[in-house]
Amino acid sequence: MSALPDLLMMLADQDVVTDPRGMQQRYLCFGLFDRRDGMLRGSLDGVDRKLLDAAVRAGLRNEDGRARGALGSVYRKLSFEQIKPLLPAIRQAVIEPAPSGIMFADDIRLSGLEILAKHRIEEGLPLCVSLIEPSRWGLGNRIKRCLATLRLYGGAAKSEIPRLRRLEEELAAQRWKVDAIEALGIPALIREIEEDEDPPVLRSLRSLESGSRSPI
Repeated sequence: MSALPDLLMMLADQDVVTDPRGMQQRYLCFGLFDRRDGMLRGSLDGVDRKLLDAAVRAGLRNEDGRARGALGSVYRKLSFEQIKPLLPAIRQAVIEPAPSGIMFADDIRLSGLEILAKHRIEEGLPLCVSLIEPSRWGLGNRIKRCLATLRLYGGAAKSEIPRLRRLEEELAAQRWKVDAIEALGIPALIREIEEDEDPPVLRSLRSLESGSRSPI
């Protein structure tokens, strides 16, 4: 653990000339953040926050989806105030999937989406439907988590209702079975959103970055 500060700095400081694919950074992600064997699989107490934040931001840009996925273990250990500086990078990692290791690329994207929803981040709301990507493989797990995440926004998600209805149509066009579509509960979710009379107040990343906070 005495080497931890140096390892975090090494992860954050990728040499794009000698290691353009970030292979050293990739293995540092596993060594530091893996849920079972990583050095930081337990508490983050005492870890230098500036070094940690820099390492997480850099790791979320790694080309390997599995390496990025290791960083999801950090999300659940940080309070809102602690994770706030990382939210723009987390959102960007939701939008832009890793170009390699695509079998694992969805995990960190979905984990990031769930964190954005947990903290009621406005910019995460449209991503709940965008990330479903019904024509891409792995839809079964992705669509369930995306819809469950959208539910966290409650009545604040009214803007997404037309997109949810189009999603049902698209699934039907892809020859999904009627009972499989019904099992997703999209009509029930739409009703929940429409009938929510006390929607959560959302936080904007723009206001957070400028130092102001939305009420909650």
